[in-house]
Amino acid sequence: MSNAVEVIAIPAQAIAYLPAHGSVRSLDEPFADLMRGLAEAGLTPAGPPMARFDLDLRDPDDADFEVAVPIELAADGSVPDGAGDVGTAMLPAHYALVTIHEGPYHEIGAGYTALTEELNSLGYAVTGPASEVYLTGSADGVPPADYVTEVRVPIAR
Repeated sequence: MSNAVEVIAIPAQAIAYLPAHGSVRSLDEPFADLMRGLAEAGLTPAGPPMARFDLDLRDPDDADFEVAVPIELAADGSVPDGAGDVGTAMLPAHYALVTIHEGPYHEIGAGYTALTEELNSLGYAVTGPASEVYLTGSADGVPPADYVTEVRVPIAR
């Protein structure tokens, strides 16, 4: 399957996030901890969950990363506070190279290969961590063949 790559504008987005360490192949526990923290803080998710990590991940089973979810802004337009280990932040608007991966997570490497090839051919610089946005995934109760993940790499010329 070919992974089409495009440059898109990502708008500024408030997120709640939880730093984690361990295997990026097993995100269920970090996401459960994030969702408990959201409930404690009274925060409302406003989009699909995501994981963020360095593109040059050396060991996917011993990595620092974060899990995150977009959240609604407070009534006054500010980013609400987190609770416990769950922090909040405003991700700035930026451009990203993006591809859509359809299928099991363990096959997502093809998406990263397509993004890396496009980065090299266009001469873009990576400006932050890669993100996997889980549009349809394990939390949706669908089989792995039906997972849909948007893979993003923030860029600048």
